[in-house]
Amino acid sequence: MGLRSDLRTIRHMVFPRVAGETPAERMESYYRSTAGDYDAFRERLLHGRRELMARLPTAPGAHLVDMGAGTGNNITYLGERHRKECRRITLVDVSASMLEVARRRVERSGWDNVETVLASATDYRPADGQADIVVFSYALTMMPDWFTAVDHARAILRPGGTIAVCDFYVARKQPAGGARHAAWRRHLWPAWFSHNNVFLSPDHLPYLRARFTPTHVRESLSSVPYLPAKVPYYLFTGTKD
Repeated sequence: MGLRSDLRTIRHMVFPRVAGETPAERMESYYRSTAGDYDAFRERLLHGRRELMARLPTAPGAHLVDMGAGTGNNITYLGERHRKECRRITLVDVSASMLEVARRRVERSGWDNVETVLASATDYRPADGQADIVVFSYALTMMPDWFTAVDHARAILRPGGTIAVCDFYVARKQPAGGARHAAWRRHLWPAWFSHNNVFLSPDHLPYLRARFTPTHVRESLSSVPYLPAKVPYYLFTGTKD
């Protein structure tokens, strides 16, 4: 099952089937046939998610919003105690196929404070006002208007609320501090991932730092299944002043 699932995923990544006029339609067309295989392969590709969720300042009564939540696997990293502390956890995604996997996970796990919402990260608004925590886990690189999504997250966060992000990226050629990446990394990985409509940006971290007060930043390299080279990724948590 593992190897067969990997082969299906790799074939889909090499020969992606993407159609649609809007970002939501393209996202759904991409994941419709692979939603069931998503978690097994991405567990070895999308590093840092467990650490990110462990750093969330959950508190009794908190409303946590996971933007681009996909299959809802992040909630398993949150841990039962922290999950139960939250008054509500909202999983937001534009892919109905991915959210169906998330919905089944929620039902199977008995998570009575977790809901799924079909919406974009630039449109969703909490029904009861503001959120306490907003998470983007390997989601911004798949959003054409990622800067608008970050601005929207700031708008719906309460004062003092937390944004938490992990994603692939590349450093600027001349970064103002932080990691520096060799030219081949700065050129190879954006070209490689863009084939699947994943767009690595040198501007994520500078923009997040400008919009929020950083509380934790980590830049690192992660392995890619079946490839010898490592791809840069980052973790960022910050608060809204």
